[in-house]
Order: sequence, then structure tokens, then C-alpha cells
Amino acid sequence: MKIAQAHLLVNDQDAAKAFYTEVLGLEVETDYAAGDFRWLSLRAPGPDGGASLVLGRAEGAGLAYQQEVLAADMPAFSITLTGGAAEFERIRARGAMVVMEPTRQQYGGTDALIDDTVGNIICLHQD
Repeated sequence: MKIAQAHLLVNDQDAAKAFYTEVLGLEVETDYAAGDFRWLSLRAPGPDGGASLVLGRAEGAGLAYQQEVLAADMPAFSITLTGGAAEFERIRARGAMVVMEPTRQQYGGTDALIDDTVGNIICLHQD
């Protein structure tokens, strides 16, 4: 078994697409629109890019949930950086707003938090 897709609510799909591709370096897998509906999915580059990240519009109860998670300073999800500290610095240099600098955690990993500019905090994890 493996996870195929993870859904993330965003305030603005166009801004989210720009952030996740230009700042984090993900690649567009699908960008399909029909009327008010838009299916926007991204994944990490390479043949084993892992699960797709589907960026859905935060509306109604979904928007309220997103706002509560953000207000609680909880990351929406975590990305493992395979390039270590240098990869984090490249993300910072591309304009990521750092909420928490890389910090060694008691469990042994190092985590940094960034704001994705569309309503979420993202954890950047390094082993």
C-alpha cells in the first residue's frame, strides 16, 4: 500500500501553484478546469516523486478548518528535504517566509516551518 494523493486546502490556487512550483520546486502533474471546478495536482520531480499534492480551494467549512489549523500554528503537512541544509537555503532564497528556523527536535530530526502564502504552514523536515 502507498499513499497516492494528499489534499491541501488553499486560499488561491494560482498563487499556490506559483509558490509550490517556483519556491518549493514541485512540478505540475494535472491542471484541469471546468467551470468553477479546478483539479490542480503537483508532485516532487523525478521518477519517484511520491504522492500527488492536490491543491483544492478552501471554501465554507474547509476554509474554517484551514483557518483553525493555521491559528493553532500546526503544519498542514511535512516535506522531507533530501538535500539537507543546502536545500532549505535554496527554498529560503527563492522567497519562502520562514516561520521557524531549522531546529533540532528531541526525536532526532531537524524541522523548519514556512508559510506557503495561501493559508498554510508547511514543515520542512531533515533526518
